[in-house]
Amino acid sequence: MRSIGRYRILGELGRGAMGIVYRAQDPTIGRDVAIKTIRLNELSDASERQRLHDRLFREAQSAGSLSHPGIVTIYDVSDEGDLAYIAMECVEGPTLDRLMATDPPDGALVLSILGQTAAALDYAHKRGIVHRDIKPANIMLHEARTAKITDFGVARLQSHQMTQTGSMVGTPNYMSPEQIQGQPVDGRSDQFSLAVIAYELLAGDKPFSSESIAGLAYRIVREQPAPVHRLNSTLDWPVDTVIQRALAKLPADRYPTCSDFAFALENACRACRKWKPVPPGAGQEAVTVTGPAQKAPAKRPSTAPAQPAASAVPVLAPTAEADQTVEEQRARPPLFLRLVRLLALVVLGGALVAALLVGGLRYLEQERAAQQAAASDAKPPEAPPETAIVRKPSAMPEAPSERPTEELDKAATPEPVEPPKPNPVKPAAAAKAIPAPAGTTSTRLVTNPPGAFLVVDGASELSCQSPCSIPLTRGRHTLAANMAGYRRTLRILETPKDDEVFMNLDRATGTLMVRSEPRGAAIYVNGEIRNERTPALLTLPAGAWRVELALDGQRESHEVQVKDSAITNLAVTFAGR
Repeated sequence: MRSIGRYRILGELGRGAMGIVYRAQDPTIGRDVAIKTIRLNELSDASERQRLHDRLFREAQSAGSLSHPGIVTIYDVSDEGDLAYIAMECVEGPTLDRLMATDPPDGALVLSILGQTAAALDYAHKRGIVHRDIKPANIMLHEARTAKITDFGVARLQSHQMTQTGSMVGTPNYMSPEQIQGQPVDGRSDQFSLAVIAYELLAGDKPFSSESIAGLAYRIVREQPAPVHRLNSTLDWPVDTVIQRALAKLPADRYPTCSDFAFALENACRACRKWKPVPPGAGQEAVTVTGPAQKAPAKRPSTAPAQPAASAVPVLAPTAEADQTVEEQRARPPLFLRLVRLLALVVLGGALVAALLVGGLRYLEQERAAQQAAASDAKPPEAPPETAIVRKPSAMPEAPSERPTEELDKAATPEPVEPPKPNPVKPAAAAKAIPAPAGTTSTRLVTNPPGAFLVVDGASELSCQSPCSIPLTRGRHTLAANMAGYRRTLRILETPKDDEVFMNLDRATGTLMVRSEPRGAAIYVNGEIRNERTPALLTLPAGAWRVELALDGQRESHEVQVKDSAITNLAVTFAGR
């Protein structure tokens, strides 16, 4: 094949279940593109051909409406006879799964990839689009550093019912529980998939695996994965706390956004000294203890013989006795030789039983040692003395009546509590459009969220409030974005090449590590109860917070200052403990 439509084929990039991906060139503007094709004529079922055709165009509709540096840009979609195709941005770099197999990324690159992917997903979620198939093969790395999400072919526009409720689309290993069960999904389903990728990058193994699809689905919906710090000894329990929350079975128990999860994970990893990810496959060799085995319930005696289910009846191979003829049975060895053979089997069997007993005793000793190691690992580390706030035992003042523990357990997860917002910046030229004089290019500036105060080259006359357009001369410029509650963001742009610039602002948040002695205290933040119990790792917007811990009728209250990109420790010891 030399061409597809107006595009000239340069080579093949890869093959998949859906079709072939080519590297091609658009002769109109001389730009290299990636052409994703589906050969519909290879399918004899007309309804299946139409389904795949619609899926390809749905991918273009979903991704084509998104304009973000972390999402592969869609240029064109069309069909030619029995061949349908999409022309998209050609990314110069491998997919994440290939990078993991050939050159596993280091710790800094792992956090960067997860953060970039989370920001791109949040951008899509705010526009009503859920990817539904986040996996390493759908994350490409431009020049091995910049993450770009591709393949929105199974995405669903929430504003349009593109798929029927009850259908299951996606890759099983990375599916969320609600997606496996055919329930409605939102952006928190993509967060679950991203957390599976994070687990795999950090621990060297997938959190859920099975030899069958049914077994895999059961584990994702019902079981908890092994703690990350048991598979990677360079990590500690705060990392597992973050991962477990993002892998929660219920969407309401996960982080509000993917970026919140990525930021909390970065803080937890950086709190572990000399941490590093585990290469793929290394996690399978680690000894893990996920808890004591559950005993099967005792069966009640029955007078009638139990009838096994049809699906549970094993298929047995014919026995040697059934196949023997009468003559063959008569040709058996004499009784003496048969007794000698039986005696030899008894002696060998006794030796085997003795070996099994010795091996069993050794196994029990190793299992006891592993459980002791698990108990020691589960104990959280002591807070650093320079940042910890420790309350010494003292007489407790009268505290308001505390709700019973049963009520605390049933309390629903509250909405994130926002601290008092400072006065926003009010620039003089906030929403005014600046006319473009001769010799300049009008550059459109967009931020997520909108409303940021933008300044170009530090000049007050080149300032506006996003979204807005500013006339800029040809060359390189420095763009600064400021917004209350968000980190200051800088960007280098070059005109006229960058005629439209998008900036994703990161919320100014910090991590609060809350512990108590004894453990299991209820946590209140600004008077609202949290779903977590101590020890817990909370991600909160930067600012002042009132944190209360309640346990067995005692209540401790502290004012805590959460700083941007920092971990603050709060440790409480209740009186009489």
